[in-house]
Amino acid sequence: MSLLLPLGLLGLLGIVLLILIYILKPNYQQKLISSTYVWKLSLKYRRKRIPVNRLRNLLIIICQILIVTACALILARPVIAAEVIQHSSEKIAIIDASANMMTSYEGKTRFERAVEEVKALADTVAQDGGYLTVIWAGDVADDPVKRADSEALDQTKDSLDNLYCTYGNADMDGAIKCAQAVLDQNPDAELLFYTGTKYINQGNMTVIDVSSPGEWNAAVLSCTATVEENYYTFTIEVASYGRDNDITLTCEIRGVNDVGNNVTLQVPVRCSGDLVQTVTFSSDNLEVPIFSFKEVYVHVDEQDNFSFDNMFFLYGGQHQSLKMEYCSTLQNNFVDGALLGLRDVMKDRWDIDLDLNTNNGTPILAGYDFYIFEHNMPSVMPTDGVSFLINPDKVPEGLGIMLGERTSGEYNLAAGVPHTITTRIDTEMITVTEYTPITECEGFDTLMFCAGSPVFIVRNQPDEKVAVLSFSLNMSNLAVLLEFPLMMYNMVEYFLPSTITQYVYDVNDSVTLNARGTDLKVTGNGTNVVLQNFPGELSLTGVGTYTLTQTLLSGEEVTENFYVKIPAVQSNILRTEDELLNPTVIQVPAPVDVDLLIWFASALVALLFIEWILQALENF
Repeated sequence: MSLLLPLGLLGLLGIVLLILIYILKPNYQQKLISSTYVWKLSLKYRRKRIPVNRLRNLLIIICQILIVTACALILARPVIAAEVIQHSSEKIAIIDASANMMTSYEGKTRFERAVEEVKALADTVAQDGGYLTVIWAGDVADDPVKRADSEALDQTKDSLDNLYCTYGNADMDGAIKCAQAVLDQNPDAELLFYTGTKYINQGNMTVIDVSSPGEWNAAVLSCTATVEENYYTFTIEVASYGRDNDITLTCEIRGVNDVGNNVTLQVPVRCSGDLVQTVTFSSDNLEVPIFSFKEVYVHVDEQDNFSFDNMFFLYGGQHQSLKMEYCSTLQNNFVDGALLGLRDVMKDRWDIDLDLNTNNGTPILAGYDFYIFEHNMPSVMPTDGVSFLINPDKVPEGLGIMLGERTSGEYNLAAGVPHTITTRIDTEMITVTEYTPITECEGFDTLMFCAGSPVFIVRNQPDEKVAVLSFSLNMSNLAVLLEFPLMMYNMVEYFLPSTITQYVYDVNDSVTLNARGTDLKVTGNGTNVVLQNFPGELSLTGVGTYTLTQTLLSGEEVTENFYVKIPAVQSNILRTEDELLNPTVIQVPAPVDVDLLIWFASALVALLFIEWILQALENF
């Protein structure tokens, strides 16, 4: 029990006053009077009751002392103090490992300063006998130090020395999950976040700013190339964060127009107020209009505090060539028109070189990426590209299919297995009046049926890419439907997929890669892998240029490049965020003291009642 108002115990002085009253109280005096028999008899009975009177008086005094004591304790407000669980001093230190933490000032980066401060925190926590958890908020958050005590101080510092800064964004979601696991065990643990980013609403987290005054950054944020009237227009975004500055922007366009010439452009850009500035180079202000390029190198030569975004590379300005052969003993304008339309539609990706009706209908079986044979089939299949057989009159050697007897009638086709080639194609709209059933096609996917027999089959293997359409376009409405050029487009996309769909990525992005050959080699920035299963996924962890190398079925080796950059948000090294993500802290109800006032008041009432009864017995 404890007292909220100890001065109330001064009321116990009333016990002293009570005792003084009893001491100073006058006693009964004996006097001689005339007596009678009755008087003598009453005195006799009175003398017999004297022991009871003494006991009653003693009880009255005890009750009165207890009453005074109860009153004094009530004034002192007695309580039973709630038990308080004492947690050891515990800290959770989250270190921001995003790219902007590599900002360097006077020879030391933000990340290095953060690690040093956490080491000092580890010493303090160890001296206090507490626990320390260190969370690394990199590309995938981790907690290398988990509730370490003073005995693990050396190991903690070794773990801190092994931490590093990444080129991407911080995984704050993962960091908060790690912190939540500790807070679930000790809600009183203090949460600290070491970063260079400012936050308006920090929540329950204490932000330790490790940035330095005077830091600034000149950045090339992006570079894009768009085709306008067959010529490229280049759009570049730059900014200067932390300092108003006139930045000299240099743009080097290399391998211009397939002749190897370079074009260098240089302009001053006024950057102020941390605003993004846009610079455009188009055919109107270029001495040489550019319809192709090998790479674009954009850079600013500034001595800023964050150099990782001072340059930018752009690739994809040279289209890969695609050689197509159409060989038929009978000119088919529908096929010619579909191929010419395909060349126009896919010009942003391929430079398609068409050979139509070559060699008077005699097939050429080497040197092309895509072969189309109609009516007259080769005796053997080409081995260096995709083959599309239309209305075959015979089966080339080694193809692995068998044809039935030609059949005439009025038929509507039926769809086979769902497939990329038949995407957005309504098979039931296609009619034929004559077809050749394919009676054996093991290992092929059947995309269309006629009267229950396969009439359109495909097989896509690393060393064999072939499609067979076993009816004449002249005996079908397919050639006049939109389905035919769409089918041709889908076929190129399926058999000859783009190796890569874009040429600029942010670090830690995942890229989907395809190949036209049997494998694809990816090199650059510490990466050296060979992919053999497609489409393949690759996580981009380094900043810079990556090279894709593959060998086509023809034996030709082709290479492509793409660039991985720091996220643009990391270039703003002085940015302020609205809100900082926080873990959920379970608020444990505070222990409540048990108030004893009601109990002492009840005891006081009981004592007053007992004392009243005793007084009544005394006087009546």
